[in-house]
Amino acid sequence: MKHLRKASLRLSMAAAVTTCALNIGIAAAKVPAVITWGVPPEGASGYLMVTGFSGTVTKHTPIRKIVLQNFAGAAGWPARMQRGELNFAIHCGFKTMSDAWQGKGIFEKMGRLKNIRNVATGYGLAYGYHFSDPKIKSVADMKGKSFFLQVSHHDQVTAATEMLADFGLVYDKDVKIIPIRSPREAIQGILTGRADGMAYGAVPGLAQIKQAKSGFHTVSIPMKTLNRISAAEPVWGATTLKAGSNPLKPSEDVTTLELGCGISAGTNTSADTVYQVIKAVYDHHDEWKNVHPIAKRWSVKKAVQTTVQPFHDGAVRYYKEKGVWTAALEAKQKALLAQ
Repeated sequence: MKHLRKASLRLSMAAAVTTCALNIGIAAAKVPAVITWGVPPEGASGYLMVTGFSGTVTKHTPIRKIVLQNFAGAAGWPARMQRGELNFAIHCGFKTMSDAWQGKGIFEKMGRLKNIRNVATGYGLAYGYHFSDPKIKSVADMKGKSFFLQVSHHDQVTAATEMLADFGLVYDKDVKIIPIRSPREAIQGILTGRADGMAYGAVPGLAQIKQAKSGFHTVSIPMKTLNRISAAEPVWGATTLKAGSNPLKPSEDVTTLELGCGISAGTNTSADTVYQVIKAVYDHHDEWKNVHPIAKRWSVKKAVQTTVQPFHDGAVRYYKEKGVWTAALEAKQKALLAQ
């Protein structure tokens, strides 16, 4: 009888181990070994973020390789994600994501891109108006000047329009706007004297201009103007570039815009894949947070900050586990999915 009980126990344990192994195998089967990720040009903050946490993702999930696909901006990859050709993307364009979800702006002819889902708000990117002429000390001083702008990003056009209007200036009349596709174009353009300044994030590449033009600086924007911009386009926030901070090392604090940046994923990407990726990124933040100073700003609480399109099911599962998925977020999720 004793021997029978032991044999029965061994069989039960073996069955449990087998079941557990099968479950793990099934879960792993839903997570591909290779995923694709849309990223901005090399050197941009989003590119550095993904390269920074890619090792963490491949270490803690069944994913063995992340293939990076470069796009000039947030408008470049949504159509490919809609068709199921791209698993994830990192962007600084929640306004573009909103337009894609609603089928507005540049996506009007395509119609609503319903296969794209929000995953996380990762960080905020300081964004400002940088000029080579040291005499341009305020927005009012921009009159009669020119600057490069990514006009394909409607949120950037809105920000420039509202900022200039607050000082009685008319967009592309009192100030000449020169369209660009990437920051590289603007940097080369300023170095060759094609424009007085550029509107872009506080990226490391700006230091290259300052080496050649010592007066290159970021113009401070008053808080009332920043609030006006945020009211017109909620994807914008405000931040302060501290005196001496990189890349331009201002002599005093500079108040400027902050643009929310985040992660999206396609509905073709399984919930298990999104769950595993986002869990690795946040649960093991310490492993990759030193890849860039702003990488330290990532947090689970901030991850659910922006809701311009529905969250992916895999992300929702993770946020519920972490206790940050609220009744308000659930209501917003249902409203967006019902559109």
